[in-house]
Amino acid sequence: LLVSLCFSQSVWTNPITDANPSLSNPFTLGQTVDPNITVSGIGRGIGITGNAGSNRYNANSWNTPSFDADAYFYFTLTPNSGSSLNLISFVYTGQASGTGPTSFQFSSSIDGFSSSIGSPNGAGTTIDLSGTSFQNITSEITFRIYGWGASSAAGTFSINDFTFNGT
Repeated sequence: LLVSLCFSQSVWTNPITDANPSLSNPFTLGQTVDPNITVSGIGRGIGITGNAGSNRYNANSWNTPSFDADAYFYFTLTPNSGSSLNLISFVYTGQASGTGPTSFQFSSSIDGFSSSIGSPNGAGTTIDLSGTSFQNITSEITFRIYGWGASSAAGTFSINDFTFNGT
């Protein structure tokens, strides 16, 4: 594990530079992907709606008062046959409008999206994925950032860029 931490690299990154990336679901332009995996692009769940925003993957309708299993952005990584994926971190920057979501959860398909990983927020952060659950992955894994608690249906949250680090 120490070797992985010392030599981790970006396995998937997207600076999200486009006039209105939220028109696509998922959005894939501009991403850089390790040749040993395939990825989905950044996408959104059925509980939110794409919203215009330059250079950010933006959505509104985060206004449920409590956790909403349909309101999320997602990221899917699949190692190629014969390869395994060892994740170290997920790093993103984001922004929430003044009426956007105030509560967030980052989860994975490993446990059916039932537990929160790290402490996501509207501005972005680094989420540690170096635990054993995210090592030696040989099949598809999906991550979701959920949001809720917006004071208005028009309130927005966006991912402005993201990187999955690992080997």
